[in-house]
Amino acid sequence: MFLKLKKKGFFHLIISNYSVQFIVFGSHLLVAKIMTPSDVGIIKTIETFINMAIVLGGGGAIFALLKIIPENKDKELRNYSLRFAIKYVVVFSITIFIAFNLLAYFEVISKNRELVFWFYQYSFIIVPSVVVMLLIRYYQAIDLFKRISGVILVLKFSSALFVLTLTYFFFIRGYVLSMVITTIIVMLSLIYDIRKTIFISHISKDYIEIKKRIIALSKTAFFAQIIDQFKLHSGFFIANYVLFDRIMFGHYAFALIIIQGLNIVSTSVQQFIIPKMSEVSSDIPLFFDKLSKFELKFILISTLIFAVTQLVFPICIGMVFGSKYNESILLLRIMLIGWYIQSFYALKGIYFLSLGKMKYVSYASFLIFLISVPLMYWLNVRFEAKGAAFAYVLQNVISYLVLSFFVKNLYKTYRRHTID
Repeated sequence: MFLKLKKKGFFHLIISNYSVQFIVFGSHLLVAKIMTPSDVGIIKTIETFINMAIVLGGGGAIFALLKIIPENKDKELRNYSLRFAIKYVVVFSITIFIAFNLLAYFEVISKNRELVFWFYQYSFIIVPSVVVMLLIRYYQAIDLFKRISGVILVLKFSSALFVLTLTYFFFIRGYVLSMVITTIIVMLSLIYDIRKTIFISHISKDYIEIKKRIIALSKTAFFAQIIDQFKLHSGFFIANYVLFDRIMFGHYAFALIIIQGLNIVSTSVQQFIIPKMSEVSSDIPLFFDKLSKFELKFILISTLIFAVTQLVFPICIGMVFGSKYNESILLLRIMLIGWYIQSFYALKGIYFLSLGKMKYVSYASFLIFLISVPLMYWLNVRFEAKGAAFAYVLQNVISYLVLSFFVKNLYKTYRRHTID
């Protein structure tokens, strides 16, 4: 199994993804080392809203590309799809950039003037980040994991020193400036690399149909993403507005930073599997059988990671940060349970994406949001920072139950149609 994954470039993808996360994660830890827990809370709040803007800035086109590219082997069609998708996300991400800055201006994001000031500066990362994300997914969709992983690895490691150095000397100012600059450099490098790919000699009727399909899939995916993003970040948003003790909120934010650093495992697996599952989506029995096996292997890997992190991470925090984040350790242990539960449903979204059933993701996310938000709010009010940590676990339990229900019904529907 591991040899097959290696040949297909999966481990190249893992390494390159970790290099990307190393910059963000390493900078966060460096800032956490230098600054107070309350400052960490400010940075995490900015990052959360910006990350949400980056996901929404794709307008659903990134998911559409992952669905369409593997299904079309024609090179010209692929080139046209990419060119149109780039134009689409640039326009969409600029719109999102303006919208989020207006939210900051009207103090919807925060009334903290310092936070809003840095949000304005950091928001310039939105458009280039969306384009980078699209181009990376394109390479993965055409099964060139090794090529894109190598490119990203070189670009990100060369910029890591720049980011960490500026963060060390200029704190949050250096972090914001260096992240924006390096992201723009990565975007320009990737565009230069695919400059010939986006050239097409003429527009045919097939291209028009592909364009219509990209728009249709993008709309469906975008509305699903809106609901999913609110569901995904609802726990943090509630904690941000409910926890008045900003030091304890900073401890919660620190624990969340570490948890999200672990999510690179699931995102890497998703990026690797989605194009491959789209290729076999026409053979329903094979599709469900193959993806269920991937899920089992992923859960086994996550079990090992969970056991190791519960033992090692608290010790490492003490060694690196001393007693500064002692109050974060209990929160981290609780939230690691939530992360482990997440591994049981992390790949279930692929069922809907690969089969072109993104509307079910919207239904599931909306249901999870409705059920979990009142309970998470109560936990935050009643137990404060510990409540926020327990809320993370609770939402993952609800997510697992709801998504499992939808996948089970999806399977029954396809099985019934197959029998008929």
